[in-house]
Amino acid sequence: MASDKELSDFLKSVEKRAFKRTVYAVRDDDAALDVVQDAMIRLAEKYADRPAAELPLLFQRILSNATMDWFRRQKVRNAVLQNMSDFEGDAPDG
Repeated sequence: MASDKELSDFLKSVEKRAFKRTVYAVRDDDAALDVVQDAMIRLAEKYADRPAAELPLLFQRILSNATMDWFRRQKVRNAVLQNMSDFEGDAPDG
């Protein structure tokens, strides 16, 4: 079971690497920061009771899943915005 200090130290040690990896994937600093923070929160909330040795692999999986979630949300958001712009283009002027 990882103590609060072990969890905190682990998150501090992977913060920069996780951010760089996520920026490379999503190409947006703000979005990357959100994804990394979300992954860290998920790890702390759901897996804090796991041994400290398991944290690196768990975090990598959570970060990968959070990144894929971001891409899925972007795809849906872009589709909705595209559909809305299609409706605006069909409206007759006047």
